[in-house]
Amino acid sequence: MKILSCYIAGFGKFSNQNFVFQNLTVIKEDNGWGKTTLAAFLRCMLFGMEAGRGKGIETNERARYAPWRGGAYGGSLTFVCGGRQYRVERGFGRTPAQDVARVYDQNNMQSFDFGERAELLGERLFGVNADSFSRSVYVPQGEIETGGLPEDMKTRLLALLSNGGSGETSAERALRKLEEADRALRAKRRPAKGKLDEIDERLSEILLQKREAENCAHQAAALRARVTESEREIVECNQKIDEWSVKIERLSRKNELEAAQTMYSRLQGLQAEMSELQRFFGAHEPESLNVEGIESAVAEWSRLKERYEALERALRASQTGEEGMIRAQIAGCERTLASYDGILAKKGGENPPRKGKKIVPKVTRRMRWWLILSVVVALIGAGLVESVQGLGFVLLIVGGIGMLGGFLRILPRREKIKKDTRAEDMQDEISLLYDKTYAELTELRKHLAEITTVQTDGGAVTDEEYARLKTEVETRGQSIEKFLRNFAFAELYDYRAAVAQLKENVVRFRACGREIADYEARLRQYRPEEILESGCEEGEDISSLKAKKLAWEEKKNEWLKTRSDGVSRAEDLEGKGNVSALESEESFLLEEKERLEKRHRAIVSAKEILLKAKENMASRYLDPVERGCQQYLGFLGYGGNLRFAADGAPVFEEQGAFRALGYYSVGSRELVGLCTRIALVDAVFKKELPVLIFDDPFVNLDDGKTERAKALLKELSKRYQILYLTCKSERKI
Repeated sequence: MKILSCYIAGFGKFSNQNFVFQNLTVIKEDNGWGKTTLAAFLRCMLFGMEAGRGKGIETNERARYAPWRGGAYGGSLTFVCGGRQYRVERGFGRTPAQDVARVYDQNNMQSFDFGERAELLGERLFGVNADSFSRSVYVPQGEIETGGLPEDMKTRLLALLSNGGSGETSAERALRKLEEADRALRAKRRPAKGKLDEIDERLSEILLQKREAENCAHQAAALRARVTESEREIVECNQKIDEWSVKIERLSRKNELEAAQTMYSRLQGLQAEMSELQRFFGAHEPESLNVEGIESAVAEWSRLKERYEALERALRASQTGEEGMIRAQIAGCERTLASYDGILAKKGGENPPRKGKKIVPKVTRRMRWWLILSVVVALIGAGLVESVQGLGFVLLIVGGIGMLGGFLRILPRREKIKKDTRAEDMQDEISLLYDKTYAELTELRKHLAEITTVQTDGGAVTDEEYARLKTEVETRGQSIEKFLRNFAFAELYDYRAAVAQLKENVVRFRACGREIADYEARLRQYRPEEILESGCEEGEDISSLKAKKLAWEEKKNEWLKTRSDGVSRAEDLEGKGNVSALESEESFLLEEKERLEKRHRAIVSAKEILLKAKENMASRYLDPVERGCQQYLGFLGYGGNLRFAADGAPVFEEQGAFRALGYYSVGSRELVGLCTRIALVDAVFKKELPVLIFDDPFVNLDDGKTERAKALLKELSKRYQILYLTCKSERKI
């Protein structure tokens, strides 16, 4: 098996990137480039991605490798297997159920050699599951384990040495079947249940039911007595309910006729109102009237009439010479104000200063420093008031006086102008005349604007437009009045008020029609003479009668429920009181339990024998891995007599004793782990050689062992395709 290339659409920090692989591909990049991400991408392309656990990126691989830039999550991988070229495409979602995977052959046709959704791709390529792949073919940085071999690898070795790797051994099949039979009798996990578990639960239930059955007969007798009492109470309730129903029927007739009389009176009033409305509308049908149209026509006529009246006032004023007189008066007022301006030195009608000239002193630098110093002294005095009371008050007063004097120096002030008293009195009199003339000018200008403001969009109104407007107002007014004369208005002096009354009458006509139809339908069940007759006798209030009847009905329902529950419970208890069926079932279950327990003991004994035999056989089958590991350790110049325990864990034999790798340095443990993985690959993969992925595995080796390990990888590249990732130049091959 050989990987040719891969395309990463989105995986971690990689986005839209292609990689091509040789027989020995070395990638030397700095930390953070994404070497581990690339190795993880290749593994996920082959085996898929497990479901994420939790929300943290440490435990949730899907969250950790989600595309940083968004977009598609996944890519494709092109490889050669069995002399044929394939391409696997995977897209990852939030859960495995949302993943999409397909495999295409060299003709770009979808291939199902590895499952319908490529779920068997890694297993069929390498013959191991994802866990065994990560502990053999894939060598991640700092994660080389030296514990026991995974169970999948043990099974693979066992099958390889016993039947040439054709599949599961007979011992494995027998052990698997015994395990299934054991679980069928005694479940190892809850809530799953085996046959014996179910029998035990049922026996416990039977024991409880037998204990409860002793009290069932006594309880059933008590319930039967309660049922008899309930039936007597129900009969009494029925009698009371019938009694109150007769009284309610007798009294409800009276109230019903009184309500009908009220509706009849209301109906007569509505009919009178409807007659008045029909007289108002005359021959016209209110439903067919276009009230909105006549309302719009009246509004337009009112607007035109106001325009016409404004034009008429303006023309009348112009004809009588009023406009010329007003303009002459305005000119005289303006000349008078101009003469007053010369005397009083006014500008634009404003009064001259009377109190004097306003002077704003210039704030000098010396004055600024004076104010700042005064503020500082006042603040110091305020701070010393509590500690040094006398000095604090003195400084506070001095600072306040300084600030007051400074502010008085810079505040604006007026300088009085000395004038003659007689001239000042004359100026006051002229000022009063000025104000009076200015007010008169304002009124004249306002009046002139009112009589000359009648304009159209195109300029002044011509005589033709005035005549046309007058004709249109008269024509529309005649049409509106002609239409409104069709209705019986008390007086027709305001078209708008008439239209509002017409609209209101239409609404009222519709409402009266609906109410009349409703009352007529409700009164149709009564005869007229029955409605008009009076003299119903006084009786008890119907609401109190209904309340009493309802109380007895509720009491009856309670007794009915009591009787029903009692009968049901009594029948149930009487059925449980018969223990013969329970005893028969218990006897059968005890016999079945004894038989199954004998079978279970035999299965457990057989499992123990097979497990011991499997461990003995597996320890012998580790010999090829042990020899290969010792060979690679010798190539790396590492001494020591390496052995493998029965569980596949490597140990060193020194001076007749076995020591676990935990006694040795991290570098030694990782070196043994690396050689073990390579030897394991040699032993397991005979037909289709895998691709070895090394993610900087030599970080804990010294310089000499690093060089020999690099030489080992070069030697291995003659047999295997190798992808080697590192971040150090000295570890580069």
